[in-house]
Parts: sequence; C-alpha cells; structure tokens
Amino acid sequence: MIAAMTQTPAPSPVPPGPGAAPPFPAAPAEGSGTRLGWALGIAGGLVALCCGGGLVAGVGLAVTGVQAINERAHVTVGSYLDALKAEKYEQAYNLLCEDEQRRLDLDRFTSREESRPERIQSYELGEVELQGTSGITLPVTERYTDGDTEQVVYLLAQDPKTTDLEVCGRK
Repeated sequence: MIAAMTQTPAPSPVPPGPGAAPPFPAAPAEGSGTRLGWALGIAGGLVALCCGGGLVAGVGLAVTGVQAINERAHVTVGSYLDALKAEKYEQAYNLLCEDEQRRLDLDRFTSREESRPERIQSYELGEVELQGTSGITLPVTERYTDGDTEQVVYLLAQDPKTTDLEVCGRK
C-alpha cells in the first residue's frame, strides 16, 4: 500500500482557453487543383493561339508578297513586250533599268530592235523565280511573226528610286 500511495496521478491537459491558436493554419482543401488546372489550361490556350496566329500571319504575308512580285513582274514585262510589238521603242526603252540604259542609248536600242528579223506576235508569261540577291527572273514564251517560238528569261530589278520593277536584260 505504501507503494500505491507514492504514485502521483498524471496531470490533466489544460483545456484551450479563449484566443488560443493552433500551431499552424490548415490549408483549404476544396477545389485548389481544379482552379490551378483551369488557369494553366487557359494560359496554355492563349499562348497557342498567339503563336499559331503569328505563324499564320507570317505565312500569309510571305504568300501575298510573292504574288505581288509576280503581278508586278507580269505588268512590267507585259508592258515592255507590248511596246516592242507595237514598235513603240521609246516606251520600251523607258522600262529598262539604268544599267541597260547606260549600256545602250535610245538610238542604239531602237536600231537594234528594228533590225531584228523576227517580230513578236504574241507571248505567254511564266511564273516569277526569285534568285536570292541576284534579282528576279521571269520566263516568257515568245511567238514570232515567222512562226518560230522561243523560251526567253527576262531579268528584272527594282529601281531604288521608284521601287518599280524594270527589265535588265534577257537570257
């Protein structure tokens, strides 16, 4: 019995009083993963839309640019050949680039064109070929009054002052 008396009872826990705080707050458990998933999905969709739209716009500009060059080349070479066909040599001469005009004055150009044995009866313009830094070429099938047909490639360059295309010779 003496041994039983020497044991002391365990202290009872102190009940929390007013204003007592737990050691750390608990994180909210409802919907946090769903909100994060929606946010990431919407952000990813916007990034894809912006990048995809930029890619489509870039391709569209490139295609439109090539079509515009093709159109301008057709107008220039068509006007040049129409002027030669109508024997309007000064008009054709004005469509030549500066290098060609320095090489040939109007009188020499006119006499060269008048002395050709074949005259252009009709022509068919091909598609522009971009030659990198060396310029633009346009293949043309020319039909002459004597019945012959020839495939000619016209060289074109852009006038730095007017930005118009000009004929710079033929191959």
